[in-house]
Amino acid sequence: MTVKKNKSYMGNPNLPSANSAFEYTPEMVVEIEKCKTDIIHFASNYFYIIDPDSEVGKVCINLYDFQERVLNGIFNHRFTCLLSPRQASKSTLMTIAALHEACFKPYKSIIIVANKEATAIEIFRRVRLAYEELPLWLKPGVEEYGKTGCMFDNGSRISISTTTGSAIRGTSLNMLIIDELGFLEEHVVDEFWKSVYPTISRSKTSKIIVASTPNGTGNLFHKIYTGAVKGENGFNPLRIEWDEIPGRDEEWKQKQIKALGSFESFQQEFGNVFLDNSQQSIDEALFDRLKNECRDPKHVLKEGAYKIWEEYDPEKIYVIGGDVSEGVGLDASVLQILDVTNPKEIIQVAEYWTNTKGPSEFTNEVVDVCGNWGNPLLLIERNNQGTGVCDTLANTHMYQNLVSWGAKEAHKNKQNGMISHMNTKYKAVENQRYFVNEAQSITFHNIDTLKEFKTFVRYPNGSWKAKNGEHDDRVMAFVWALMALYKDITELYFEVEALDDCDKPLVIKPIDQGLHQYKSSTSIYTNEEVAKIEHSNLSPMLFGGSGSTMMNDMAELEAAGWELPDHSVFSNPERNISSDQWAAMDKYFG
Repeated sequence: MTVKKNKSYMGNPNLPSANSAFEYTPEMVVEIEKCKTDIIHFASNYFYIIDPDSEVGKVCINLYDFQERVLNGIFNHRFTCLLSPRQASKSTLMTIAALHEACFKPYKSIIIVANKEATAIEIFRRVRLAYEELPLWLKPGVEEYGKTGCMFDNGSRISISTTTGSAIRGTSLNMLIIDELGFLEEHVVDEFWKSVYPTISRSKTSKIIVASTPNGTGNLFHKIYTGAVKGENGFNPLRIEWDEIPGRDEEWKQKQIKALGSFESFQQEFGNVFLDNSQQSIDEALFDRLKNECRDPKHVLKEGAYKIWEEYDPEKIYVIGGDVSEGVGLDASVLQILDVTNPKEIIQVAEYWTNTKGPSEFTNEVVDVCGNWGNPLLLIERNNQGTGVCDTLANTHMYQNLVSWGAKEAHKNKQNGMISHMNTKYKAVENQRYFVNEAQSITFHNIDTLKEFKTFVRYPNGSWKAKNGEHDDRVMAFVWALMALYKDITELYFEVEALDDCDKPLVIKPIDQGLHQYKSSTSIYTNEEVAKIEHSNLSPMLFGGSGSTMMNDMAELEAAGWELPDHSVFSNPERNISSDQWAAMDKYFG
């Protein structure tokens, strides 16, 4: 090649200035034509990417079969909708398409759209890298060149935009590329689409490329892709399967499921599955099975707020999760007490529910209930009302087993309690869904809790909460309780002796083997519903002391209304207590 006229743009030797002239060899002319008509040939021989495993850093791309299939699909169709798993090089493929269009077709306006400017700039950075690595004779000269766009001397330009509805309204477009369309905010992207689609669709040669990982149903990407599959909208549906990518096999899949926490998450991130946004937390079949375990509680205390299905056992491992409300008769403050001794057989053993006690009064109830279960791990959501509850438990009551988690995920300083944030709540719900839906290791005893799970649904933005008009206070308390079995937390408070196939705790032992304080929930001295409990006629028992001191103590008790039945310990000064009496004392006095 002989250079007749060539000046570098801004001193960069890889950027020929506008109207640079070359004397082309016959071989170059043939090669230019071949690149123009064959996008695979162009990419395979001239498109460079950053390769972190390469010593030189930049290498010419080695296209895999699925990449060639996608590029041919884009090249041969005006409208393309690409469904792709994570990390499947879809941004690279769109970059190849954009650069090829700009280099070999004059007067084309190409727009790359992303939800954030930084994302669009990163995609355009790849375009710039690839352009700069092209041979001088293969690429048009530069008239403008910046971090958000460039213009070549053949009249074509590439620029970026966000999804602001008016960003490119009325602009003449020849190629529109939208990355991760499924994750753009629905109200924003709908307005954007209305503003640009009429413009670009008027041309008979314009092209549209939309690509995304699935993110629920009902959004614009889901509508375009399903419409394309049905042949309803003129889009060519393309998809990349997770196992088409070298290195991804069944072993890799199982590792990803462990890392993500559930098969359901894998299906959305890598399996190209559109999960129903209105999906119930529990479907009908699972609900019907779980409700068979629901039954009336053994004890109903605290004016009906506190229901107990199983007695405290010091040999078992309990955790308590909490959700806090204002206590004004609307949302409820809830405690869920779970037996997690065997993570394969988690049991709901008790529940506290009230919508009339404010945060301060609820805090006292929390301390009381925790005492009934040996002061176990306590996982309280730190929301607006929960902030005061968590801080009071930590600083005033000095509750040592209050779990604090989520600051790192929420990008906050460490705070008391379970920080509720978009990232932390997503992880917490996914963790709960593993134990409830996949492992199916939960035994529900309260039908009201189970009913709340049935109306706990996924919304279009991917978040989980109650249906309109319903409540999810019991559910969220359950969600936080199960976070005790989230790996990061479990490893801090338990000895994890075995993990299951999804990296969830399978066998756990408490690290602290010392004595736990315990206050019986059915103590005859603290239970306001003592008359309903078996052996409620037990008399007070005095240990130690004798003579007038004991007589004075008994006089005070009798004056307070206590009566001494014939079988009382006081009437048996020899202390020959029967085994039944010892059992009763152990049960009701703790």
